[in-house]
Amino acid sequence: MGRAIWLLFLFADLIKVPATIAPYSGASNVFSKNGSVRWTADWAMETLQVQGKRAVRITERGSGRISEFPQDVRWSLEATWRAEDGFQPLDVEKTISASDGRRLVVERKHFDHDKGIVRFERQTLDERPEIKSLAVPPDTLVIEGIAGVLRFLQPDEGHPFSAHLLTNEPRLYSVTFELRGKERVKTPAGDFECYKLELVPHLGILNTFRYFFPKTFFWYTVAPPHYWIRYEGPENGPGTPQVVMELSHGDH
Repeated sequence: MGRAIWLLFLFADLIKVPATIAPYSGASNVFSKNGSVRWTADWAMETLQVQGKRAVRITERGSGRISEFPQDVRWSLEATWRAEDGFQPLDVEKTISASDGRRLVVERKHFDHDKGIVRFERQTLDERPEIKSLAVPPDTLVIEGIAGVLRFLQPDEGHPFSAHLLTNEPRLYSVTFELRGKERVKTPAGDFECYKLELVPHLGILNTFRYFFPKTFFWYTVAPPHYWIRYEGPENGPGTPQVVMELSHGDH
């Protein structure tokens, strides 16, 4: 995608949807800062129709140690994104269970883009459900599935892509995605020439302190269709451990 495509992104404030989206699947290994494996996951992206309109569904199944829990857990995730004029999240559901199958947490997000709101629900074992509704702008992205969607965005170094990011706190952040050049990245899945993309938060009056926030990077292949290869940053939003996630194998 060149500068002309980027200008379309600039005015629409949405990541543009290509004419075709091929099925995409793979697996990831996630490491802590000391190099030990925290968890592994299998994931896939496929197209579907939602109320007669094109969408993508991103699924993930994982197991291991994540920041909220002192023991190993398993989880399943399904995130549906609208894929018409631009990518917009519609519904997210994540279920986390103990190794014996006991359900620990269920989180849901439902977007009503006509009203500009998202309904957030979190049900924790033996506790009353947490329910919140937040106003969100049309350019809002969510953590769930973001790596699959960002591969369709390739900004140039002079024009960062602006958006809002909804985290699992839940909280809405103004962010830009800024190109940091190219790097060679070696993973168990192969050796790839990649674009390096940084997620930069914009914190309003606290922006002076943004450099105290952990850096967050995504790597995508330079060769189209720009497959995801690596992630480095917070495991699950601000305040969670720094991790490195990399492709262990991919089917595409």
